[in-house]
Amino acid sequence: QSTWGGHLLVKMSQTSADNQKQETTEIQFGSLSPKRSTIAVPDGEHKLQTGWSFWFDKKQKQHTENYADNLKKLGTFHSIEGFVRHYSYLSRPHELPRDTNLALFREGCVPMWESFPNGGCWILRVVKKAGPQTLSKLWESLLIACIGEAFEEPDVVGVVLSARNKEDLLSVWNKSNENDQVRFAIGEKLKEILALNANTLIQYKHHSVSIKDGSTFRNAKAYMFAATPSSEAARPPSPPPEVELPPPAVSS
Repeated sequence: QSTWGGHLLVKMSQTSADNQKQETTEIQFGSLSPKRSTIAVPDGEHKLQTGWSFWFDKKQKQHTENYADNLKKLGTFHSIEGFVRHYSYLSRPHELPRDTNLALFREGCVPMWESFPNGGCWILRVVKKAGPQTLSKLWESLLIACIGEAFEEPDVVGVVLSARNKEDLLSVWNKSNENDQVRFAIGEKLKEILALNANTLIQYKHHSVSIKDGSTFRNAKAYMFAATPSSEAARPPSPPPEVELPPPAVSS
């Protein structure tokens, strides 16, 4: 059953050690029409445009050629109901052990820099004092945006939640940087999806640089997107000016 161009209300269970609550989340579907998945889904389920897989890994002290051996695929789904079934078994963001990564990527895509050497990722740093509810809301918003194709851009291949000691990091991966207009449009869409303040800084890092320095986040460049006048809203976004900032706290 196709749901594209519309919306669907999905009940998602939030489970903790103390209680369980169920919230109704509205999934708004984008207008993107990439190559559709040919995998059949059970009758009555709402098929996604592409399959998606959850991945998990633990940060290594050094990125090596056998990094793929550290990755664990947790499962793949092709429908909204499949997403809910998988998500209900995952730990909540604040429950992830330190120095671990949880990722959601398009089926067939592996969350490794080497898989997209011409791509990169947009990064949002979330301080611990923001609280577990804020982190969970941001992460769920990204997941729903992915399966609902809210980025409206097939260049978006996945999202990652990285649990670290002093902060948590959310990143949106794109597969190619051949078109800067597309890359910066993804950054602007990220801020819109997460309803971030106009003054919020997000960072970007090329995977080619990560391969050299061994970190997804260290030495990432910070950007601030200026508000776009309504009269120019229909124009393609222009790359925002790069903001020179002191080096952020080191995370990898």
